[in-house]
Amino acid sequence: MGGEPKLALNLFCITKDMPEDMIKEILRGGFDKVYEAGAIVCGGHTIYDDSPKYGLAVNGFVHPKKILENSTAKEGDVLILTKPIGTGILLTASKADMSPPEELDRCYKIMAFLNAKARNIMVKYKINACTDITGFGLLGHLYEMGKGSGMSIEVDYKSVPIYKSVIESAEMGMMPAGVYSNRSFVGDNVVFENVPLAYQDLMFDPQTSGGLLISVDKEDAAALYEELSQALENTPCGKPAIIGLVTKREEKILRVS
Repeated sequence: MGGEPKLALNLFCITKDMPEDMIKEILRGGFDKVYEAGAIVCGGHTIYDDSPKYGLAVNGFVHPKKILENSTAKEGDVLILTKPIGTGILLTASKADMSPPEELDRCYKIMAFLNAKARNIMVKYKINACTDITGFGLLGHLYEMGKGSGMSIEVDYKSVPIYKSVIESAEMGMMPAGVYSNRSFVGDNVVFENVPLAYQDLMFDPQTSGGLLISVDKEDAAALYEELSQALENTPCGKPAIIGLVTKREEKILRVS
């Protein structure tokens, strides 16, 4: 983490009956986001497949001494999350027309919102570790950070930003399979204290284009949070959240209360 993207290659699978205008719009969307991030698309590869798939292979630059890893958190660090969680549950519920349209619209806007603004702010501060929240869910990525750093992590579940409708959907069992595989991945390395089951499931929810999880030195935490809040408050993401602390290693790597 911490690098600046410069060059990107399109990786695109299209179906043989895919409309040309749809192909163009997908490529246009990718180009627009790459350009917004300060990079350029310099080519790519396109093949036929049974279902559409699109992604990017990206190269960039970062000073070797300024690479932010997910395994270097320090005791006393404050944990800041820059986007709400719940995309997996929200999109799963949408397949049954059970997600409010306004929530889906906000979800799409947040997924399309780059982490570049948060990245550009955080690199000015003493960041000990960082990762983005994607397929392993919040607790999966926190588990990796704690285990790799030789630390434990405490999370205040009420401070974690979420989409409004996801708890109700989780209570109805509308969750992607990744919730269960992520819970299995973390295993008994987490202890929950008075946390409702729906909130537990939510924190295992795999995310698409999730936010940054920043482990910042406690001396810089307040200033970083304030600058991130000012930058993100009027974006689709809203204000970031301070969700927990890094502590010395205990029997359990994660404690959620």
